[in-house]
Amino acid sequence: MEKKPKIEKKINLEEVAALTKTLFHAHYAGELEQWFSYLCNDSIYIGTGEPMLFGGNAIREHFKGFEGKAVNIVEEEYFPAPLGAQAAQVYGQIIVENQENLFRVVNHFTLTYRLIDSEIKIVHQHISYEYMQRGERDTLNLDINTMQFVRNLLLERPARTRLALRSGRQTIFINPDTILYVLGQRKRTDLVCVDRVIACNSSMGELAKILPQQFYQLHRSYLVNTRYIVAVRRFEAELISGICVPIPAVTYQQAKQDLQNIILGLEIPMAE
Repeated sequence: MEKKPKIEKKINLEEVAALTKTLFHAHYAGELEQWFSYLCNDSIYIGTGEPMLFGGNAIREHFKGFEGKAVNIVEEEYFPAPLGAQAAQVYGQIIVENQENLFRVVNHFTLTYRLIDSEIKIVHQHISYEYMQRGERDTLNLDINTMQFVRNLLLERPARTRLALRSGRQTIFINPDTILYVLGQRKRTDLVCVDRVIACNSSMGELAKILPQQFYQLHRSYLVNTRYIVAVRRFEAELISGICVPIPAVTYQQAKQDLQNIILGLEIPMAE
């Protein structure tokens, strides 16, 4: 009798996207056991302000005392991407604010799942956090070194033509060299500048066409001013302000090479 070929289970993108949402909601509630149950022996965790953790046991030990935070989830996006029949990534962002509405935290994440013995397991997770204080004018609190760095950069370069952009019902005129990065969200686009955050009516695509060449789209939600990048690490770029911007794993190598070319003043080769 002919033996039937074994049918391998394939990873389901909708399932891992829904699972990611469930795990993050449980995380913010301080219920970590469900997350722990999806870790495998080879899990790797990389996070802002955290040590790099190798192995499911190390991750459990580091986070076992976490009790959650009283926050409200303002916005969340989950985008699954296939990595073959047996693996997938889910990347996106979650915006939360504390119950007193004093600050917001933008959480950017990339989680990689793999089917191990037909079970979904997390093999890699990269989490970055960006804290923004809430205020009447949404000002940023940057350290003195950052402010001095930006000031010196502006003094070294000829004055650039300012851009005229719509912000609500007004037109603002802004020097693009004062923009650290552009953050695109579902219903708005924010210009994160040296001294303030400006809501902009233009989309990410529209801004990408008019901003100078030193701006690079690291992530679907980020246009970064490469003059303020101080380091590129695996799956993230660090800005002078200390903020780390995520780089999707699927585009990491190309983004790393492009950033090096831009920062060093080399020509980026055109895609064929």
